[in-house]
Amino acid sequence: MNKKVKFDASRLTAAIGGAGEPAVFVHGLASNRLSWRRVCHGLKDDFSYHAIDLPGSGKSPAPRHFQYTIEHFADVLTDFIILKDLKRLTLVGASLGAAVILVALLRNRDELAPRVRALCLIDAIAYPQDFPFFVEILRTPFIGPLALTLPFFAKNPRRRVGEALIRTARSLNAKHLSRYVQRLDTILLPTLVIWGRKDGVVPLRAGKRLARDLPNSHLIVINHCGHSPHTECPAKVISALKEFAQKTSGNVSLPNHPATS
Repeated sequence: MNKKVKFDASRLTAAIGGAGEPAVFVHGLASNRLSWRRVCHGLKDDFSYHAIDLPGSGKSPAPRHFQYTIEHFADVLTDFIILKDLKRLTLVGASLGAAVILVALLRNRDELAPRVRALCLIDAIAYPQDFPFFVEILRTPFIGPLALTLPFFAKNPRRRVGEALIRTARSLNAKHLSRYVQRLDTILLPTLVIWGRKDGVVPLRAGKRLARDLPNSHLIVINHCGHSPHTECPAKVISALKEFAQKTSGNVSLPNHPATS
């Protein structure tokens, strides 16, 4: 495993609000805490939420010395949870953010086991795969920096955020994920897996596999929805998370079969 590189978790930017037991929301690649805005608003009576910007994203620092790998993001997430002394915590992650959560649980089990009670993983990157074209562009020398001038990436004017995005994309390694796959069945937490049926980035078959590999999970498939259900179909994600929170308040086992929304 990669050696831990220290990042001061107190410097993470987070949107905070709501009431109830805590939930931490972790965004995906080329995104930030604002992607959770509608979901957090819809859950403000169910959770006290912390929607974080990972290092190098949104308004969080983008230090040049930091290694923008899933492992190091996982360590920062763990440090944030400990810093805030969060307990009976629900972790919610989308795409790369879901991968960060899974790796955090496997990498920092002793620290997180007493604190985390449930998971929600949305269109998670969890298995070796080919990554989409825009990731390959960011990985390419010379072309990657030019791509940051395109409208898709140019919304954030902070140069270091763009540099961090390139470094994150270059650190993604499909084969690297395989070291964690065989340990997924050791995560026994109640887990809600949400997937967009039309996801063109991480196909639904990966969601079905993840729901099989996590022993206490339940898969919900959202029709007419792509890779980002929390932004494309927020009402359905909110409804699913509300029901999930009610079911897991007593730490009950979930039916391990798919439902369609």
